[in-house]
Amino acid sequence: MGREIEVKIPLSKDDFDRLFDSLILCKNSIDGVTVTSTSADLITKQDEYYSKYSTREERRAAGEPQVIRIRTEEISGKSKSYFTLKFKKKENGIELNKEDETFVENPEVLREFFSEAGYQLFFDKVKKNYSANCESELFPEINFHAELENVNDLLYLEVEVVQEEGEADVIKQSLFDFLIQLGLNPENRDIRSWMEILLGN
Repeated sequence: MGREIEVKIPLSKDDFDRLFDSLILCKNSIDGVTVTSTSADLITKQDEYYSKYSTREERRAAGEPQVIRIRTEEISGKSKSYFTLKFKKKENGIELNKEDETFVENPEVLREFFSEAGYQLFFDKVKKNYSANCESELFPEINFHAELENVNDLLYLEVEVVQEEGEADVIKQSLFDFLIQLGLNPENRDIRSWMEILLGN
């Protein structure tokens, strides 16, 4: 799927509601930001993470991908599942990911394979989100994909840019500037993985 650069930031209930009105319902405009597409459909993502190892250190030492995941998405009552391998690295508090993903018709087959091959479910999460694609007048060549999220009852905004071209440092700075345009402080971004956040690591 290519290079993915993202940042996530915790939100207060007030900020979540304000951004929901602006980015999802388009009730209020934000100076310098254009919402190019949006959906008020709630998307629920159930993620199951698998590994042959019990600790992150063992996974790293063995060279296992950081993410081996089955994701089941539900939109308007319809479910689809995907199998994902993700290789992550962090630079200056921003995730730079290489992700390979494919549609899975029957995820139960994968679950059975994992069990037979010695993999175990070690972590799962439920993410409920609304999304919007945005442009900033500061960076007209960049598409910002914004998701307002409730992850196991924690409120976050996650913004990502998926494109191969462009210098990573320029895109990172554009993400920070985009957060400022949204009225958020990029210093408050959360550089931890969801596993670290939800397990308190």
